[in-house]
Amino acid sequence: MSKIFETKAIFRIEYELIQNVKKFRSQKGWSQEVLSSKLGFVETFVGKCESLDQPEKYNLRHIGIIKKVFDLKSLDNLFPDGLPKDEQIIIAYKKVPRIKADGTPSKIMENVVIELVVVEEETKAAANKTKER
Repeated sequence: MSKIFETKAIFRIEYELIQNVKKFRSQKGWSQEVLSSKLGFVETFVGKCESLDQPEKYNLRHIGIIKKVFDLKSLDNLFPDGLPKDEQIIIAYKKVPRIKADGTPSKIMENVVIELVVVEEETKAAANKTKER
């Protein structure tokens, strides 16, 4: 049985922004490094934003740059299903090997989301305190 990991609490809008940018990136056929370069950041930036293991996430300063890079008509395009609920979530995930082009497992691990858990606390600080689960 593989170990289940959990992120610190983040807002659902942060998670959906990451997922939507990842989708746009994939549709363009861009690697994480290519998008990082187009955004004007170090080549590891997008990889860190997309990784559940890393604390780096897109912020308000990045939204305008993302809109320009993807040539979006409106910021609404970043959330095609509408703005998500204003709630915090913790993401439960496991690490699994990436599959190589030949179908064999790689040594490189990727995160697979198991569950999104809504957090009841009102602040990130309260939500991120260690507690028994």
